[in-house]
Order: sequence, then structure tokens, then C-alpha cells
Amino acid sequence: MLCTQCKTTQMEPKELEQGLVASVCPNCQGTLVSLMNYRYWLDTHTKDVSEVSQVENLEISENESAHSCPKCSRFMTKFQIGVASNHKLDLCTGCDEAWLDKGEWRLLKQLDLHNKLPKIFTDAWQRNVRIKRKEIALDERHEKLLGKDSFAKVKEFKSWLHQQDNADAIKQYLITTAE
Repeated sequence: MLCTQCKTTQMEPKELEQGLVASVCPNCQGTLVSLMNYRYWLDTHTKDVSEVSQVENLEISENESAHSCPKCSRFMTKFQIGVASNHKLDLCTGCDEAWLDKGEWRLLKQLDLHNKLPKIFTDAWQRNVRIKRKEIALDERHEKLLGKDSFAKVKEFKSWLHQQDNADAIKQYLITTAE
């Protein structure tokens, strides 16, 4: 099987973790992981996964171009890893195979997502990533508009307000008595 990125390099079997075998390109270090094998490995080896230091500097490649599946040649779909990273993983929905660019397995471990790989490819996960990123962007916008100190006070007030049984009455008061 030829690498989807290099196009001419033959993929080779390699253990990502003890018992988790994937196909790795010796040239670009891209990795094709069978999600069926991954699920079996996760069920049997969860406690054996070696940890990655949170301060470790990772060399990660990110290829923005579309990949075709090395097995069936269909285009793979890109999925956001999460809010803490702009990296995307590729999935062949026909073969149920995930493509990880160089360093992305270690990134998943660093973000403590290595045990959640199939969840990343769900609509619910992707929707939550979009919602959280939208909330972060909105907070950044308001902080810029209000200033750091004022925004911190508003957030503190908002947190307090959500804890009040009469929050709707307080909101109504603020709206109707605003000058």
C-alpha cells in the first residue's frame, strides 16, 4: 500500500503502542490506523499507554490538502481534533481508517485524546468543538470591546447571576432601568 501523502513510498507496519499496529510511511512518518484495530487495542491495553509530558515540544506536520485513502482511494474527510489544537485528522468513512500526519499520535497523547480517537470523528464531537470555538471568539471580542478589567467583572457578574433563583427578574430590572 502506497503512502497517501508521498504517493510513491510503500507503507510499513509499525507498533504505535504495545499491541497497536498501524501502517507508517518511512518517508513522511504519516500513519494509517485501522479504527477496528484501535478499538480492540483500547479495550485490551488502555492501562499500558505511555504518557507524554505536557511540556514536550512536538514536531507535528499538518497537511491541509485532501488525502485519498491508501486502501480504497476515496477522499478522506478532515475532522478537528479539538479546541486546544488546530490540527485535523483524516478519516476514510468507507474503510474506517484514520490518517495521522507526523507527530499527531503524540499530540493526541499530549492532549489526552489518544483514548478517544473514534469520538473525534463523530458529529457531536465536531459540533462541540465549533460551539466552544465560537464561545472563545465571542469572549475575545467582548474582552477587546470592554477592556480586560471590565470584561472580568462582567464575567464574574454573569457567573453570579446564573446562580440566582430570580435571575430573570434581575435581568428584567437591568434592562428596564438602564440609563
